Amino acid sequence: MGNVQKARLAAVNEALKYFEGRRLIGLGTGSTAELLIREAHKAGLLRGRELVASSVETAEVLAGLGYKVVDTLSIEGLELYLDSADEVDREGKMIKGGGAALTTEKLLARHAELRVFFVDEFKVVERLGVINPVPLEVLPNALRMILSDLIKLGISVSVRKGSGKRGPVVSDVGGVIVDARLPSSISPEDFERRVKSLTGVIEVGLFLNEADVVIVGHEDGGTEYLKRV
Repeated sequence: MGNVQKARLAAVNEALKYFEGRRLIGLGTGSTAELLIREAHKAGLLRGRELVASSVETAEVLAGLGYKVVDTLSIEGLELYLDSADEVDREGKMIKGGGAALTTEKLLARHAELRVFFVDEFKVVERLGVINPVPLEVLPNALRMILSDLIKLGISVSVRKGSGKRGPVVSDVGGVIVDARLPSSISPEDFERRVKSLTGVIEVGLFLNEADVVIVGHEDGGTEYLKRV
């Protein structure tokens, strides 16, 4: 097992503790979130619970393990939301959206009583956006206008291209995914405010206040908390 996988597994195993006493649970998207689902399945933690998926990808993983997925149309909120992140700083602020599910992920996180995020130590950064771009979800019909607006704001952007298909990546909710570089002169909070105010932008992949708990797994099997309630 590689160092990254050991660190991921350490974070996941710590996050599994939060299943106790909670029935209606939302689950994020991505390889680390999938690892949590599979580890929870092996431990029998998913049985008897109502599970809400943040993407078709996550729903397929759950269905493949024999679980039915609760539609978001039938719920008003969650008891627990569990997810990983692409980057996290020492204050527990995050970049998400590498799996193009940022809108549903943020929706579920904002409507959960407890939000637990877990990452390996290699995802921890001193400043958000230095390594990864910030994903944006944009209305398809507004794409060219939004790209122009972002460039006028001095933001470097690129439309994310799909793998195995022609054209841009389109999310489960129908938005086009655009990757934007966070300028060093703009705080994450100001960046989110400016970009979200543009008509046609559906969501911004900055999760600045969506985490109650942030767990970091280390390659030696240990964990630390950047945030904890």
